[in-house]
Amino acid sequence: MYTKNNKYMYKNDGYVRRYSESFKLKVLAELTKGNHSKRQIALTYGIQSSTINVWIKKYDRKDLMNTRVTVQTDDELSRIKALQKELKQLKDLLIKKDLDKLVNDSYLEVAAENLGYKNVEELKKKLKHKALMKIAPINRKKRRYAIATICNAFELKRDAYYKYQKRFVLKKQIEQNVIMLVKKSRKTLPREGTRKLMKSLHNDFRKQNINIGRDQLFRILKENNLLIRRKKYSSKTTNSYHRFYKYKNIIKDLIINRPNQVWASDITYIRTINGFCYLALITDMYSRKIVGYDISDSLELKGCVRALNKAIYQTKNTEEIIHHSDRGIQYCSNVYTQILKRKKIQISMTQENHCYENAMAERVNGILKDEFFLDQTFTNINHAKKATKNAIKLYNNKRLHLSLDYKTPNYVHKNVA
Repeated sequence: MYTKNNKYMYKNDGYVRRYSESFKLKVLAELTKGNHSKRQIALTYGIQSSTINVWIKKYDRKDLMNTRVTVQTDDELSRIKALQKELKQLKDLLIKKDLDKLVNDSYLEVAAENLGYKNVEELKKKLKHKALMKIAPINRKKRRYAIATICNAFELKRDAYYKYQKRFVLKKQIEQNVIMLVKKSRKTLPREGTRKLMKSLHNDFRKQNINIGRDQLFRILKENNLLIRRKKYSSKTTNSYHRFYKYKNIIKDLIINRPNQVWASDITYIRTINGFCYLALITDMYSRKIVGYDISDSLELKGCVRALNKAIYQTKNTEEIIHHSDRGIQYCSNVYTQILKRKKIQISMTQENHCYENAMAERVNGILKDEFFLDQTFTNINHAKKATKNAIKLYNNKRLHLSLDYKTPNYVHKNVA
């Protein structure tokens, strides 16, 4: 007895069903579509699921192999739930990684644009070797991956890594030597700026065969948080509302070309635990040298007079000197002006814009506080006097001035005078 798709062959008291090749391929094609399960297809065509499995193996259709897990115990069910939870966590992690990559790429695009690069690839090319040393440090114990793996990620060969490593080690050694010299110099001048360090350490750099430029020194100091930032101060120690005569500004258009031509005077405050004390300064406007100073616990006249007498004592001839100050009551007082007149010192004072017309004196006040830490609070006036004496000594003999072609005030004052 025969049918369209199969034939029956009787064996013993039963029969063996035979199927044509086209029928087998049709069943497998139906299963490939995925519209019905293997069991549904078996019921539709009146065959066993095991028969379909035999055909799958016969035609080597591994994609149709049954991968269903049969759960037999509670432990297996718990394991499946744990795996499903882990799979969800991995999917969430992949989504987060993709989002992080998108954010990082946007940061790189902005950085490349702000730094003047054409695109991110140009930025990566510029920083490739530095990034490589971050991921593959010299210490092998700190590496998370093999050198070959890391180099492949950066599209570099291993010999390129080792060549850059030698340059990197040499560069770091030079930077350490530079930092050591800078810290040694700043033990004396704690707030010495980069340009002045470049000049003052020139001989030390030559002795150690360090070839370094200004921009490179700026970079090294910046990377090691050694750049100096200026501080801002605001204080008022001038009382110009008084009955004494106020002199005119006679140095406004004067060309200053020698020491002891113009002295600039001013008063600044120093903090102590018990209150304020006041530092009176007299500075030579050509050499920037502090030629007289005094510190007292009040704004009375005595401190300014002592500072003036110190300056006069150190000067041989005072007849051609101009004394310039603000219109404070101390400098306008009869006692102070009589001393100047007796020594044949001309008197000049600011007009309206006090701080601008006496900028030299204001600048010296700022330097002493900013670079020599006279802005801190001292325990008492004796402590403040010792700190001030040391600061002025360093200022006159050690601090380089850009306006003096990187020379010290004392050097210029002596060699020109």
